[in-house]
Parts: sequence; structure tokens; C-alpha cells
Amino acid sequence: MEQAFAAQIAAFLNYASAERRFSAHTVDSYERALHKAEKCLKRETSLTSFTEVDEDAMRIILREFNFTLQDAERMAASSTAHDLYALSSFFKFLIKEGVMESNPVEAVAAPKVKRPLPRVLSNDEAQLLISACSTDKFGLRDRAAIELLYGAGLRVGELTALDLNQLDLPLKEVRVVGKGRKERCAPFGSCAQKALTDYLQVRHEFKPRPDCQAVFLNRFGRRISTRAIEQHLSALAVQCGITGQVTPHKLRHSFATEMLAGGADIRTVQELLGHSSLAATQIYTHVDLERLKQAYAQAHPRDHMED
Repeated sequence: MEQAFAAQIAAFLNYASAERRFSAHTVDSYERALHKAEKCLKRETSLTSFTEVDEDAMRIILREFNFTLQDAERMAASSTAHDLYALSSFFKFLIKEGVMESNPVEAVAAPKVKRPLPRVLSNDEAQLLISACSTDKFGLRDRAAIELLYGAGLRVGELTALDLNQLDLPLKEVRVVGKGRKERCAPFGSCAQKALTDYLQVRHEFKPRPDCQAVFLNRFGRRISTRAIEQHLSALAVQCGITGQVTPHKLRHSFATEMLAGGADIRTVQELLGHSSLAATQIYTHVDLERLKQAYAQAHPRDHMED
């Protein structure tokens, strides 16, 4: 049973990657959290398998992960919350596999961690990024990528996985395969349509192999990586003078916030984002509420009256 820990982790990571289609970044972060828990259990207990974890063992793991009631506030925006989520997802997988009956994470009164509101770009900042793209083949590619991230709310992994047959330019739709291999059609606007049309006219200049169907290519003519998209976006943000980190996911956040601000109902936004749960989408209503509060504070005369 010495290999039980490693075998269970490997099975879960394969499930997360192959079946749930989690991003490589997410899978890597889950792996780090699970190996941390494994080392803790081997050092502090005589357990040889995660299926033996009970409330007492779970408390030992939580201490290893710095989960204490006193530190709950300090941890509000830390990666520790993500580690606990990784553990819970792992144990749910073991339950699904029929080797555990209950989730030990839920049995322990772990501190509640406040989920931070996603940071978004203003429409002006998004337009700055788009305008900063050059007119060569690389700039046309980056412009098309940004237009889809911001205009269709795609995940960066969905963007880089796109093949040519998933695009319908006349209908202004893209068919994507998201988390859990769930397929959805994401509409996009005229700006994205034009950007994609311009880029596809020069795509051949990247000299892809005849059998390469990837929409977005790197300088070697192969499918571009998510890391490359992130780097190009970050460089454009610096060039534009936009403060703070600018990521592909921030553009997705911005898409959702703009949709709600424009009057779209939350279930529509849920469908557009490909969220399996409405709870994942509801955070954007809080973002929009914060913007409304800021606008009120700046504009409403009663907010400036002295008592």
C-alpha cells in the first residue's frame, strides 16, 4: 500500500486533465497541494492511503496548510483557499470512484474564506490593448485573440484549442469545448468578426503544416500556447501604460461584467461563460454592484452632503 498515495493522486490528476479538461495550470496547482498533504500525512500519521483520512487526519492537514480560525481573515485572498478546494475536489473524486463514503474536508469546521472579487478592465482599457496591436501578422493575430477573449468571454485554454472548423464567421459564432468537455456556441460581435477575418487572411504567413487546423499559431507555425498569449497580453498592457496585471482571464471577467452592466440576465451570462453552476456566475453581480456604488459616490449630490 506504500504506493497508494501516489496512485490516487495520479488517478485524480488524469481525471482532472483528461475528463474534466482542467487547464494545465490548474492541474499543476492541484498536484502541488495534494503532494503537500501526502508529505504531511506520511510525516505526522501512520496512514498509507488517502481513503483512510478521517476528521483527525484532516485537522492535521489543515494545520499544515495554515488553516486556523485566527488566520481566517488574513487568508482571505491567499492561495490557501485554493489548496483546500483542491483537497475537497480530490476527495469528491475518491467518493465518485467508490473508495470513500464521505468527504473529510466537509467534516471539519474549516475557516470560511472570503472569495475576492475578480478585477476587471474598463472598456477604454480593453480598447487600448486592441489599438496597441501592430498591423503585421503577429499584431493581427493578437488583436483577433483579444477580441475573442473580451468579446466572447472565452477561457484562454478554449482560445488556444480552437480549430478552424469551430469558427463560423458569417454567423459570428465560435464553437468551443470547455471544462468537463462541455460544448457551447459563443457569439461574438462585428469587431471580432473583422479582426478574425483580417488575421485569417495572413494566417498562411505563419507557414503552418497542411494538417494543422489550429486557429491561432505561434511564430513556428504551430498551435500557440496559453503562456504565449499571456506574455503577449502582458507586454501590450505595459506598452499601453495599464497598471496592474492584465491576463486573459481578466478579459473574460471584463466580458461578464460588461454583459451584466448592459442588461443581460445572469443565466444568459452563465450560458455564455460555460459555467456549470449559477453560483460561479453570481460573483459578477457583486462586481457590478461595486461599480454602481462607485458611480453613486462620484455623482450623487447627497453622497457629498455634510451631516
